[in-house]
Amino acid sequence: MDTTPRPCSDWNTARKANLSTVVQREWVYGYLSGLRDAILAHAKQDIYGLLPTNENIVSLVNTHCESQPQDTVNNALRSLLDRMPEPR
Repeated sequence: MDTTPRPCSDWNTARKANLSTVVQREWVYGYLSGLRDAILAHAKQDIYGLLPTNENIVSLVNTHCESQPQDTVNNALRSLLDRMPEPR
């Protein structure tokens, strides 16, 4: 399995060419779902209710990747999580 972080530049190229948009979005949702499960298992905190809507998540990734094409999609999602309030 290739675990190399996906560059934002590839995200931008695919999005602008309308290539695999659904696949990209589903990957983002799967990544966050797995991260949510890991946080729940290790920290006993559920971040699910703190996540923005699916449309806002994709918009945030798009904005991050447009402004920082040298970064990775993983980092864009971590940036989103860093800005969320602490789970209770």
